[in-house]
Amino acid sequence: MRPLLIISEARQANQISEVIRRYGHPQAISRFIRRIEVDLNLEVNPQHFHYEIMKVLQDQMPAGARQGYLICATHDIERELRLKGFLKTQQAEFQLYNAQELAKVFPAGGQAKPQLAKIIANCGLSIDAAALSIISNWTHSLIDINALTAWKGQFGRLGKLSWLADAILARVALMTAPELGEIFMNSPVMDAEIAAFNKDRRGAVKSGDILANLLNKRRPDLELLDSPADAIAKFPNGNVVVVEDGLWSGTELIGVFDSLLGRRAGREKTKPLDDPSLLKGVSLTLVFGMSTDYGEAMVRRYLQDEGLNNISIFSASPLELASPTLLTKIGDPAFPIDGLRANGPMAGDINPFLISSLSSALTPDQCENARLFCNSLGRQLWVNYLTQMKTLKDWDMWPDEKLDNCALGMHGLGLTHAFGHSVPKASLPLLWGSGPVQWGGKTIEWKPLFKNA
Repeated sequence: MRPLLIISEARQANQISEVIRRYGHPQAISRFIRRIEVDLNLEVNPQHFHYEIMKVLQDQMPAGARQGYLICATHDIERELRLKGFLKTQQAEFQLYNAQELAKVFPAGGQAKPQLAKIIANCGLSIDAAALSIISNWTHSLIDINALTAWKGQFGRLGKLSWLADAILARVALMTAPELGEIFMNSPVMDAEIAAFNKDRRGAVKSGDILANLLNKRRPDLELLDSPADAIAKFPNGNVVVVEDGLWSGTELIGVFDSLLGRRAGREKTKPLDDPSLLKGVSLTLVFGMSTDYGEAMVRRYLQDEGLNNISIFSASPLELASPTLLTKIGDPAFPIDGLRANGPMAGDINPFLISSLSSALTPDQCENARLFCNSLGRQLWVNYLTQMKTLKDWDMWPDEKLDNCALGMHGLGLTHAFGHSVPKASLPLLWGSGPVQWGGKTIEWKPLFKNA
């Protein structure tokens, strides 16, 4: 992706913003596009704006930038600020865009686009180009432009839904291993006496080896075990950290704690402690690369109920999805929590990430259509997944209430997030699920964006 500096007239600011919003990828926009506005109705001092441009060019380049800044402006701006001559002295590339096009209406999905939109695309900042740059770091299958186009094409085969494919794709975030490693380097891991990750004893493929490699490279002096129980037993009164990539609904982590306490015989998610009482004495910090406020609240409630106030949670930037009312209920010791753990929160208690994100970019009707489509297909994809797991591992089918609550992702969280090595089940099933789905009388075999997740 290439950083872009747009210099425009102040009176065209809203039109520029609309072109950027419509044709640019949100994550790319925030990191790679800078703007300078000029009011041509006032006396213009070219040297002042030359200085402002130099400040942008001298700033640190955004991470992932593959070239220096491209600077674009209209003919009028170029003439008033004498840009071409100045930019030659800065060895900066310059391109003109057509101001008159900003007032035109370009139909969605059409081939014709304003010149500024083409410049955005050429810098790799369009939805497709930027999304591909982000998700091509997926390690379990090749995601190239053909795979991306095929996934998007499924929406069109079920209806006039290409806009929804773009809207979802623009919100997919993938945290790479180096990014996860940087979070660990700025966490309680740096002060730990020993660290652990959870290696699932049931033979399930987990993220432990990836996390172990990240820590070994960054803190080679830190002893790292693949069992929280072993780390706690070795330092029962010490400073222990347990690392995981993500905390979403809390269900998985609560299962780990129940296993440590010896409560899941035959279904352990981790090795049990030989002496469960050690869990109350150790100074233990749980470190996550990503989390949700709902998942953190559910785990804190479990720790509170178990009298494990010696255990704390660290996450760099938790996603805020739960309503204040729900968080208050979870934190109330008198609130019966078992139903929430079993089936997840009711609709309205959680603001699904995707739907909340779309509300600022789409019309209310589009948001409702997006919710209905993602709910319907998500529920069908869960049924496909659970049917497969019934065959492979003798899992039970979920009750209707849980299927409904999880249609947008586990416990209705509606995430669009992934790591380079895994996709949480709290993310949209449209991203990781597969199998036959039906919508509007049409049936197709759905293929995931993240294959082998």
